[in-house]
Amino acid sequence: MTEQQNLKEDSNKNLVGTAKVVPRGSKEISNIFGDRRSSYNIEGYDRVIADEITDQLQQGIPLIDKAVIALVVLFTLLVFINFSFTSNDAKEDPNIDKTLFVTKIIELVILILFVLEISIRCYQNGFIIYFSDCWSFFDALIIIASIILIILDLNLQGDAFTTISKVLRGIFRFLRLFLVFRKYNQVKKINNAGSRYTVRSPVEKVIEIMRDLADQFEDPDIIKQLNWGITHISNNTVYEPIIEGRKSEALGWLNQPQNQLMVSQESRRSSLIDIIYSNDTKLPESLRQDFAKNILKLDYDYFSLFEKYDSAILTHLMCYYFEKEHLFSTLKISPDSFKKCMDRLGSSYHKENLYHNVIHAFDVTHTVYFFIEKCNFKEIGKLTKLDYSILLLSAAAHDVDHPGFNNIFLNNTRHELAMTYNDKSSLEQHHAATLFKYIRETELFANFSLQDFKYFREKSISMILSTDNAMHGKDFNKLKARLASNDFDPGNKDKGICFDTLLHAADISNPFKPIKNYEQWTFRVLGEFWQQGDKEKDLGLPITMLCDRRTTNVAKSQIGFIDFMVLPYYNTLQQIIPVLAEFMEQISENKRYWAEQIEHYQTLLNTQ
Repeated sequence: MTEQQNLKEDSNKNLVGTAKVVPRGSKEISNIFGDRRSSYNIEGYDRVIADEITDQLQQGIPLIDKAVIALVVLFTLLVFINFSFTSNDAKEDPNIDKTLFVTKIIELVILILFVLEISIRCYQNGFIIYFSDCWSFFDALIIIASIILIILDLNLQGDAFTTISKVLRGIFRFLRLFLVFRKYNQVKKINNAGSRYTVRSPVEKVIEIMRDLADQFEDPDIIKQLNWGITHISNNTVYEPIIEGRKSEALGWLNQPQNQLMVSQESRRSSLIDIIYSNDTKLPESLRQDFAKNILKLDYDYFSLFEKYDSAILTHLMCYYFEKEHLFSTLKISPDSFKKCMDRLGSSYHKENLYHNVIHAFDVTHTVYFFIEKCNFKEIGKLTKLDYSILLLSAAAHDVDHPGFNNIFLNNTRHELAMTYNDKSSLEQHHAATLFKYIRETELFANFSLQDFKYFREKSISMILSTDNAMHGKDFNKLKARLASNDFDPGNKDKGICFDTLLHAADISNPFKPIKNYEQWTFRVLGEFWQQGDKEKDLGLPITMLCDRRTTNVAKSQIGFIDFMVLPYYNTLQQIIPVLAEFMEQISENKRYWAEQIEHYQTLLNTQ
């Protein structure tokens, strides 16, 4: 059976820091965080979001590491006790001999506990990952050798063993001291456990420097100016013009987009519209019950639904959401126009794509709704019905008409989309343009006011463009800068960046799902990548990262994806939706699963 057939067969199978909440005005805020915090109000509480250092302090030291510290201290004392006495001392004084015997027994117990500790860490991180550090492997050898030496000391007595025993004891006692320092250094790195790197942007460093500088001054005017600078840096408004002198004419030329009438979102409904639409879309009852039962489960088996309903499954899902949230009646959207628009979206996803198809659109939309409902973003973001429609429609359309090749390939082959959008997020711009093309052609928003439509369009385009992974680093740093500001507000001024974050998080959420779904998505996305790599090879183009089937280790690719993209992003996302912390262990479980598969996939590569 060929590799491609195996891939298709696999594809068809059914397969840590949270935000701290404290009462408004509590002194605990300043005691814990000082001035380095951001807060936003939810129902009488200040939700305090600390910077990375404070998050690490909040996590505290795990129980296992506290135990290791205590054992290391005790182990050090025992080694020095053994250094203090010689074998001659033991012969001359029975009490010393008895003391040395007891210390050896205690030392043996401690070493056995160290073995238990290594076993626990191997279980947590994976055997291969733990011992990929040569020093961890050396630690284990020292412990085993030390245990053997103590057992020999306890059982072999007399002059026959004396000479070799002295030499071995001398060597291994120094090795034991080395072990002590290694264990101590491991404990010092606790806060970095589970992460292979830390990324900080220049803007975060600048803000930190300015805050440190503000601490050095007592002059309130200087502190106020520094805080003003911090606010504009964190708000990404450093390039907006400051108009001094006669402003009226300058404002007209420079700030035209801001001259629109500002009204509340809920009051934007056109007063001329009195049409009432039903929220019943005649959804099949069996499917309605299936959605009601499983829609908030991360292990939802939607692959089997696709086999039954084909591309119409996206239409059914969206109809269910819009019915459930009463969006047809509230937003005055025609259910018939809506179904036409969704049918066009669903049918525009390419069935031949292994990954970027309508099932992926279903999965991402399902995950966005999980964030909204299960993780309570509906309250945190103070969502209106219009906001619901933006989040759900943008998720459903975020990869519409995807050709199965990434932006790098489109640019290198001078594809029509790359030429149309000037090599800048060509796919994402096409997805957004296609959504609004269908919205216009089906008259989906015929009853929207101009303000509603502009608000929807602005937020939706921004969300879809945020799914370009080439922008991940920059957008991530902008998010962290906003979270580090003093006025972060996900229910108002920062609602847009939160929308972008939720969709991007949903788009890279495969490692967040149970392994039965995650594994299938892994083979699908790599299968699509490898098809691109084959095409690049045929065209004589550079093969894009992860697109070479002859060199890509499946397990290593997923561990890298988790460590460098998903885990840091989701740890930061917890600061917006703290409930997410309850589901983060799944990512660690999946990482351990892939760690155990590294050798298997390397063997497959070596035998090609």
